[in-house]
Amino acid sequence: MRASSGRDPVISKAVLPDVDGMLHWGHSVDGDKFFLEHHGGSHWTVSAFRHDWADWYESDETLIDWLIGVFTGRVAQEWMPEWPAAHWFEAGR
Repeated sequence: MRASSGRDPVISKAVLPDVDGMLHWGHSVDGDKFFLEHHGGSHWTVSAFRHDWADWYESDETLIDWLIGVFTGRVAQEWMPEWPAAHWFEAGR
């Protein structure tokens, strides 16, 4: 993970439909914006504009690996919500 230094309330990278832009795929309840950045071929990684921190976050992980990391507490634990060990809709509860 890399985070930009300083506070910058602007997303400084191109977003689709701009040529070579990132794909904006979601946001958090805190106003963070999530993007997929293309690095050639089929390699896309997760980046985010962290609203409360006013900075840019970049990971080297694919979307699936990043989400698993978030849900297990391995990734972004300082700014993503803590997830419960089990959810109400899971079988066996």
